[in-house]
Amino acid sequence: MTTQSEMTNYLQTFVEGMISSGVEQAVISPGSRSTPLALLLHRQEQIETFIEVDERSAAFFALGLSKASCKPVVLLCTSGTAAANYYPAICEANASHIPLIVLTTDRPHELRQVGAPQAMDQFHLFQHHVKEFIEMAIPEGTKVMLDYAYWQGMRAIDTACQTPKGPVHLNFPLREPLLPDLNRSLFAERTTEIFAGKKQLSEKQLIECVDAWQGKKGVLVVGGTHTPEEAAVFIELAERLSWPILSDPLANITSSSNDSPLIMRYADLFIQEVEMSQYPDVVVRFGMMPISKNTMFWLQSLNETTMVYFVDETGEWQDQLKQTQVAIQADEQTFAKEITERIIRRTSDSWCNQWIDWQETTEQQLTELSEMKTLNETTASILVHKKMAKKGQLFVSNSNAIRFLDRFSTPDNNQYQLFGNRGINGIDGIISTALGVCATNPERQNVLLIGDLAMYHDMNGLLLAKRYNLPLTIVLLNNNGGGIFSFLSQRQLEKDDFEPIFGTPIDLDFSLVAQLYDAEYVKAESLEQLELLLEATQKQPKFQLIEVIGDRQENVLLYERVVDGLKEKLGKNK
Repeated sequence: MTTQSEMTNYLQTFVEGMISSGVEQAVISPGSRSTPLALLLHRQEQIETFIEVDERSAAFFALGLSKASCKPVVLLCTSGTAAANYYPAICEANASHIPLIVLTTDRPHELRQVGAPQAMDQFHLFQHHVKEFIEMAIPEGTKVMLDYAYWQGMRAIDTACQTPKGPVHLNFPLREPLLPDLNRSLFAERTTEIFAGKKQLSEKQLIECVDAWQGKKGVLVVGGTHTPEEAAVFIELAERLSWPILSDPLANITSSSNDSPLIMRYADLFIQEVEMSQYPDVVVRFGMMPISKNTMFWLQSLNETTMVYFVDETGEWQDQLKQTQVAIQADEQTFAKEITERIIRRTSDSWCNQWIDWQETTEQQLTELSEMKTLNETTASILVHKKMAKKGQLFVSNSNAIRFLDRFSTPDNNQYQLFGNRGINGIDGIISTALGVCATNPERQNVLLIGDLAMYHDMNGLLLAKRYNLPLTIVLLNNNGGGIFSFLSQRQLEKDDFEPIFGTPIDLDFSLVAQLYDAEYVKAESLEQLELLLEATQKQPKFQLIEVIGDRQENVLLYERVVDGLKEKLGKNK
């Protein structure tokens, strides 16, 4: 058997192992050393492949594919710095529990550390940001090594998909010649079934929780990313207990079609401004902390008589407040459903009614402000939320964009799914990730809400929309700089210090960016015009850029007016 045939059989058997465990998509960054794996993946009928020359963009695109499909996605590159450009997306995947299968190709051992070109140390390249690193053996054609390759392909996918999900890195040292034998059969020749269960509590443990919660004054706090179907489970639990529910926007509770008054959509605005006559006996947290700092400060202010339960299905102890008195390591959805089935006694209405009153007062305060009737970054964000179609997909960028939705999302019966990159909270790779989400369901309405700095940071990703005809509507909030810093302590600085370091104006003409990548471009001049543009995306998705010119200071003044009004109406500083 020739070396070419041995390499082909070895790598194809590895690919068959991945297919056996459920791989359906791969993103390939072109290069020389990765040639055999790239060709075998690209020619595999069971795997849909995407090509992206920018490795950083490719990795975030794969991240988006996996987010939207809830399935493992393969990411492949050549040797050298190509793999290093995957790093930001891998960090995000690890923190967000996204199952990426990172395949890096490498020089064989005899060409390492001897000055060979495009060779660098790729051993444990991503350190602790992957669940597992596997240095693959040099390809051989023996049955033992073919079984090894198949087993590693199958096991890597299973490892990535086990709770907590996350990326797995496999490094392939390959010798020349690099062209595989393309006459070999590319159909999977063997399969292996994997049966996996979920962590569940015993009946005794469930009853202990039920007895401690039902009839008590409690609050549900839901963080992390969830599908609309998962969000409905949390809402049902809150309604059965008659507890208010505070959540992260990415939990898809505030974007749910359920208009339950127990969903505290404006908690970030009012929770620090109220005078409480009753405090919770119990707080039950699911997953990571929500984005709202005011919610975090309120939780920190609770006294020790409040029992804090933390449902942590990952077992990673992601409790930054370190308040947990009862840690529950179980599958969140299974646990919530089992508790809901066993609750027979609701909490008195007086407890949830005070929360509902605060919510309604905040909503009234917002309707009274004249700024909420004109086009600005806040009202544009609210309108995007309102005009999402049922089953539409909205990707929201970090910094201000997601905070506008967290603070101001109104109750609307649209039931779309909200996505974001909140593992590490960076602004890199936002466009590429959104396009990965779009590529998973291109027939749906797909919208990206993004600021100008995040847009600039990942403009290379727009090539994916052009190449694959991805109908993403980008709503660009352009305040010419880092608007988030106008809300933070850095705003106290003198203009000469603030602007170059934190304001960072980039002065770009984004109509030219749209032209470069063949996107339609419109500058929105009014709320009415933006509303018509967004309604059109529900019926006819297309690749377009809608620019909303904003003002950093205007955003801050609007927020301060809302908070000052709530202080007067809700108790503090009356």
